[in-house]
Order: sequence, then C-alpha cells, then structure tokens
Amino acid sequence: MSTPVSDHSTPTGHIHTIGDMFHFEVDVSEFSPEDVVVTSSNNLIEVSAEKIGEDGTVTNTLSHTCRLPVDMEPTSLTSSMGNNGVLTVRGRAESVPVLQHLK
Repeated sequence: MSTPVSDHSTPTGHIHTIGDMFHFEVDVSEFSPEDVVVTSSNNLIEVSAEKIGEDGTVTNTLSHTCRLPVDMEPTSLTSSMGNNGVLTVRGRAESVPVLQHLK
C-alpha cells in the first residue's frame, strides 16, 4: 500500500530585506538536506524538496518560489540549513557607485 503524497501544510517562507541585504527563510525540517534543492534564475529563487519512502514512492513534497529584489546581485546568494531545519538564503544588492563632482 502506498502512502499518498502530502504537501507541506505549514507556512513555508519568510522574506526580510534590511538595508542592502536580502534574507529568505523556509522551513524544510520535514526533509533531509539531500532532499532539498535550491535554484536561482531570472530573479527567482526556488526551493523544492521531495521525500521518497522506503518503497520508492514520493511521500512528501515542498515547492516555494520567491522573487528576488530587482537590484539583487545574483552571485552574492548563499544558503545554509540550521539544526532546526530552517533553510536560509542570503544575498545583497548590487553596489551602486557614488558619483562625485569634479571641480
């Protein structure tokens, strides 16, 4: 007998922007780190996870997409998972050079 697929039922993401830093958290505590995939493209971050049961069937899934601020530096993105199962993705805004007036 296979277990039906269940979607992650709790709120999954929290987005914070402080100054030029972007901070995105998602609860992936129901998944092992190797079950979680983070991708970034076209100003979007997608966190997806899939738990496979011992019989090879999918028992739980999660998919969460977050739009990055338009001035986000894509190469600044980092991610880490805490002991509490919260995945954190961080990034920063692109530096804007300050124009100086020359005399």
